[in-house]
Amino acid sequence: MAKLRRTPFERGRTDRGGRMSPTRRAIALGVAPVLLVGVAVGVAAIDAGESAVAPVVASDAPFTLSGHGHGHGRGMGQWGAYGYAKNEGWSAERIVAHYYGGTDLGEVTGKRLGVRLVGLDGKGLNVVSDAGARVAGRDVGPGEAVHLTATPGGGAGVVVTKGCDGEVLWQAATDHPWVDPIDLATDRPVDQLLKLCGGGAFRGSLGVALEGTAPRVLNHLDIEDYLLGVVPVEAKADWADSGGKEALRAQAIAARSYAAAEHRYPYAETCDTQDCQVYAGASREDPRTTEAVRTTAGKVVTKDGKPVAAEFSSSTGGYTSGGVFPAVEDLGDALSPTHDWTQTLTAGDIAKAFGVGELRSIAVVGRNNLGVDGGRVTELEVTGTGGTARVSGMEARTKLGIKSDWFTVTEGLVPGGGPSPAPAPDLRAEPAPGEQPVAPTEIERKYAEIGGATGVLGKPIGPEMSMPDEVGKFRMFEGGAIVWTPGLGAQVIDASVVLSELPGTGSAG
Repeated sequence: MAKLRRTPFERGRTDRGGRMSPTRRAIALGVAPVLLVGVAVGVAAIDAGESAVAPVVASDAPFTLSGHGHGHGRGMGQWGAYGYAKNEGWSAERIVAHYYGGTDLGEVTGKRLGVRLVGLDGKGLNVVSDAGARVAGRDVGPGEAVHLTATPGGGAGVVVTKGCDGEVLWQAATDHPWVDPIDLATDRPVDQLLKLCGGGAFRGSLGVALEGTAPRVLNHLDIEDYLLGVVPVEAKADWADSGGKEALRAQAIAARSYAAAEHRYPYAETCDTQDCQVYAGASREDPRTTEAVRTTAGKVVTKDGKPVAAEFSSSTGGYTSGGVFPAVEDLGDALSPTHDWTQTLTAGDIAKAFGVGELRSIAVVGRNNLGVDGGRVTELEVTGTGGTARVSGMEARTKLGIKSDWFTVTEGLVPGGGPSPAPAPDLRAEPAPGEQPVAPTEIERKYAEIGGATGVLGKPIGPEMSMPDEVGKFRMFEGGAIVWTPGLGAQVIDASVVLSELPGTGSAG
């Protein structure tokens, strides 16, 4: 749990030279162990008290969220792929095998896809081509525009005009609600592409459909043509200029696999937004990503002979999240600009995001134990005067507007304003060769959760010890202590709380 500011106590301080005060040193030398029993009882009383008198955090109190990676972290990390290609010389096939464990490389050829163009939902289709087109069984001349409106039963109303806004040349109804280019073959020259009157060019055919009564606009094309409009917007084409050609080829394989496994709607296999994978038609094509698509033509990731949805995200932060594909360390991700990140939110921001009134506490209560800092958040608990919200890490990511579900929460600003607190040190001895690692104690887990040596407690100044009468455990740190009892679990105790129990050192107010 992030340490919360609770009046009337002030934070404990070191002197300007960073040395502990004599009183703090007295705590470290053995006065505190006895006092911590009373402190723990006090914490229990606070926890057991009525919510009406429980402390709240000042709405402007800052919290630093320190995290790793950008995106869901499942499957391939795009920056990691670039790092492996650039620094290690890995091929696309090796990159794909690393991220998508338990799969094989297979082949898909001749597959066509329907793509829902989400930005045109609720609208009709208005399209023109420099080389002409075909609709309703008739030829449309160069520069003549076709306007399609979806009708019940799978058909469309057709109006053909001179230019996008010119006079009507002819109109009809059709049960084939598609505008086709003059040649349906793949890899057609630019002048044969269909262009929206509002801007944007597309390979293949454009058509309309109804989802219930809601109009939809669709692009139907070969999967290889489709990828020409996906890879340049899902990856960075200029990676090819700095040793990352194989990363672009790996992206083409992953994107092809994902699309080949899709079947989202009755009228289309996929969509053009991040909900599926981003597709920009022909307008964003780049020769470098086109080469990546063509040199991997047909290659897909398969399992049991079928294409799999080969998910990918921008940055894994150094470890993939697991799930459908086994979690793996991602050393290539060290090049990512979001390998480590920090974001500051106020208590008011957090409380508003979860709708819990005034904030009382925010605590990570579950992690996946992969990578540093305990791994990705699987469950976050936020408590306020209006109730408690328990959400998954991905829900927390969305509500807080942060880059990933791999984060820690620390009250206050991270000292030095660096990109992220350093990973919490392992306070236990390294296991001997062949020996199984020892599971961290509850106190060690809590210490790692609040940022370790760079968090609010600073460095440890003594070993983990038993409290009098074996009522629990404690460990002293530069900025306070962590106390654990079976009833309370692990609790962070600010040094000022302990100091207030010493004669003549209590805070006023």
